[in-house]
Amino acid sequence: MSYRKFCLVVLFLALFTQLSAQQGYNLALIKRDTQIFEQIIEEVLKQNFNTPFALTAEPKGAYLQGYGVTFSFQLNLNRATIRTPFGEMKSAKSAATSPQKRSKEDQVRIVMDSMIDCLADYGHTVKQLSPRDRISIHAHVIDRNELDPARSVTVLVLTVLKDDIDQLSARKLSLERFKQRVHVLQY
Repeated sequence: MSYRKFCLVVLFLALFTQLSAQQGYNLALIKRDTQIFEQIIEEVLKQNFNTPFALTAEPKGAYLQGYGVTFSFQLNLNRATIRTPFGEMKSAKSAATSPQKRSKEDQVRIVMDSMIDCLADYGHTVKQLSPRDRISIHAHVIDRNELDPARSVTVLVLTVLKDDIDQLSARKLSLERFKQRVHVLQY
């Protein structure tokens, strides 16, 4: 009989600690913080990709219990150049603003570098996370001129611990070391 009581007490304590951990987060503040970070990501992308309709799915964030916060967006490359059966057509605006066209790899690199800088400069705006939580950015980069569907989409996933962002903000971690701690997955 004492074994059953012991098991019930342990089960009750485990349930209580789980509920108190869930109550530790203010979901309304997390929502507000994610909305602010969504706007920051959008502005950074607009600065780097100023062609019309480049950002086809605006950044959206979500809190995942036990993981952290994720942000996702979709970006179309080569909007200024359209492939037709008669060849590539460039708009007059694109010819004037970008004399040399950047390759897909260069544009994907710009997305990756700008999102790492965004995490470094503004990741601290998401305040409600614990040090073990993560902030992830998922970018779906689509090359409209690539005809092969398997090669037309590049997915970038950048993940960093909130603790690394906090250490960078407190100047306990250098920017170069922070960039090394950002896990980048590209496929």
